[in-house]
Amino acid sequence: MQPKKTIVVVATWQQWVKAKRARLYLHSTIDKRLQEVGFIHCTFPHQTMEIVSRRNDKQEDLVLLLIDPDKVKAEVKYEPAFSGRPGTFPHIYGPLNTDAVYKVVELRKDATGMYVQPADLPV
Repeated sequence: MQPKKTIVVVATWQQWVKAKRARLYLHSTIDKRLQEVGFIHCTFPHQTMEIVSRRNDKQEDLVLLLIDPDKVKAEVKYEPAFSGRPGTFPHIYGPLNTDAVYKVVELRKDATGMYVQPADLPV
């Protein structure tokens, strides 16, 4: 069942498999670990595809972790983007317990190499 609100983490398939085994997701972004940054970067569903396209166009094995923030054990803060982008973004200040992830959505690219928004990404 989809929760009333969702936050999203962009991960690689390999990162997700490793996290499932450990029961903790420990990356801040695709290329940085939680211990380096201090929090996990997240998006709201309506922000996700812009961030994916802007930052991860070279990756081939991306998945979206759809998260129920009420089940996250670490503190979730809703803060302005540190880059100065408009709006607020969710950040998880600690490891993400994998049982807060209610769905994993595989991302696909179209013929031009652009990521396509999955139908099962809530809006």
